[in-house]
Amino acid sequence: MLSFFRNFTKSRYGLIVVFAFLALIAIAFAAGDITGIRATGGTQGGKVIAEVGDKKITDTEVRERIDLFLRNLQRDGQNVTMEQFLSQGGLELAIDEIINSTAMVAFAQDSGMQVSKRLIDGDIASNPAFAGLDGKFSQKAFEDLLAQNRIAPAAFRDSITNERYANWLVNRATIGSQIPEGVVLPYASLLLERRTGIVGLVSTIAMDPGPDPDDKTLTAFYNSRRARYMIPERRIVRFARVSPDALRASTAPSDAEIADAYRKAGARFAATEKRDVRQLVVLDQATANRIGTAVKGGQGLAAAATAAGLEATNFPGVEKAALARQTAPAVADAAFAATQGALVGPVRSPLGWHLLQVEKIEAVAAKTLDQARAELSTELAAAKLAQALASRRQLLDDGIADNKTFDELVAEAKLAAERTPALAANGTNPDDPAFQPNPALAPIMRAGFAIEQTGDEPQLVPLGADGSFALVTLERIVPAAPRPLAQIRESVSKDYLVEEALKKARAAAVGMIAKLEKGVPMQQALAEAGVKRGPPPKPFDFKRSEVLGTQMAPYLQMAFSMAPKKAKLVEGANREGYYVVYLDAVEEHSAAGNRPAIERVRADIAPQIGPEMARQFIASIRNHVEVKRNDAAIAQLRADLARQGAAR
Repeated sequence: MLSFFRNFTKSRYGLIVVFAFLALIAIAFAAGDITGIRATGGTQGGKVIAEVGDKKITDTEVRERIDLFLRNLQRDGQNVTMEQFLSQGGLELAIDEIINSTAMVAFAQDSGMQVSKRLIDGDIASNPAFAGLDGKFSQKAFEDLLAQNRIAPAAFRDSITNERYANWLVNRATIGSQIPEGVVLPYASLLLERRTGIVGLVSTIAMDPGPDPDDKTLTAFYNSRRARYMIPERRIVRFARVSPDALRASTAPSDAEIADAYRKAGARFAATEKRDVRQLVVLDQATANRIGTAVKGGQGLAAAATAAGLEATNFPGVEKAALARQTAPAVADAAFAATQGALVGPVRSPLGWHLLQVEKIEAVAAKTLDQARAELSTELAAAKLAQALASRRQLLDDGIADNKTFDELVAEAKLAAERTPALAANGTNPDDPAFQPNPALAPIMRAGFAIEQTGDEPQLVPLGADGSFALVTLERIVPAAPRPLAQIRESVSKDYLVEEALKKARAAAVGMIAKLEKGVPMQQALAEAGVKRGPPPKPFDFKRSEVLGTQMAPYLQMAFSMAPKKAKLVEGANREGYYVVYLDAVEEHSAAGNRPAIERVRADIAPQIGPEMARQFIASIRNHVEVKRNDAAIAQLRADLARQGAAR
């Protein structure tokens, strides 16, 4: 549920940017995939919860970061409540990450590091999120995208600048990490360790769950587990598509347009001549003459060039003007004055001395209007279609700028409006299990979830490489909420009975532990616990290396983390019951001299060295810049957030 930022902080980069740059990174590094994150570029006011050097971090800033994070998780279908966020250490992590990023920037600037405006300009210009229709950086796209997300350009530039500082520092601090063999050997020896024992499953289905719950019991059970039955936030989105297919009929060129294009084509369709010309360029005339003599003696130009340690180039089907552009006018004149098969040269140019061999001559007859009609029609149709799409987009864009409504824009552009059901961010319909998400609606739903609230201006969203796009508006937000008990009563009742049986399975498994440690066989312990159904006990005998890296069963994970002659229990997946693990013996081996085992462990540990050094480095920086935490203000913020979560 909070694995997104927990996993991210294990990387060297995640240590410094999860919360501090969350809102801005979403735009900076997603190629147009905007998710509605908003940032202010620096929060003023609020209680100071920490000071980093002379910079202050306020509770208002932390609140906004957390709110952004939770809202975007919920839009993605991850139903994380404030209570869950706080219970899993989210607040501490949020504060810590903001302090880390602030400390890194302060340290970098105190150390004399500077990020140039030109460098940041390059980062922004090369970001595909800000590309226009021609694929190049568009100032308008840049400003529009930031405006849609309530981000000031200066704040955005500051965020990119600050991240540059942090990445420079962390990268340098984690380069060249080496692991001594003495550190690796104990871990490598663990790979050779062998463990034997036996495991039994106290299955949930083997337990009697008791009577069906009455209304009061079922309601209490449902209320205590409302998050389990949560439906993610859904949205109803209205849209109108503009596609090339819809405009193609109106953009077919007329005969008059084709005739006009033919007249304007000039020499394009006139009779011409194409030649296959092989060329060799050398620096001195003597070498050129020597190779020319070899060619005249019957050797091909390519072979003669190879014999001299050179390489000839080929111009297949080239016209005179094109050859002149690629070589020199004098070279093209000589090549097109020669007969087929003739050797020309050497001819002098600024590049050197040219030897040319005309391998083929093709006379291309002139094309009449009728002969050129299909080619010109295709070109004109494509150009008119592109112009029609651009004009339609500009019409809608201007209408949005004039604060016209979605319905007014659709009517003016003569489009057909469509409406989605109440869909989650991933395009699914929680109310209809048979509903199949439509991939074509994916960009439309992303845009719908990016719009902050109903009543906001419509958005133009690209749909494909063919130039199609859609006008999108948000009609309604259906907040995330648990499904009503009346709709899922039977399912909740089953969950209740399963949990009751699971409780009894645990009690039975706990009762087996003391017996197993006194030497009672696993099968007998299961029988005495009343387990009459389920799989028979299963002995195990594994080296750690045989199961490392595989998807280990829960009981194997437990077996490799307990002492011999002991028994422990571990819950199975999907509430299947409890595994009772008895470890009989541990056989240890040394990996000294076992290079494969040592290198395997070295490779596993190596990726952790960089992040660990980064953590230590950032901790040192925090000490250097003097971080002061206001524990009372943080405690008050936690209490306020807890009350806020309870009120929702």
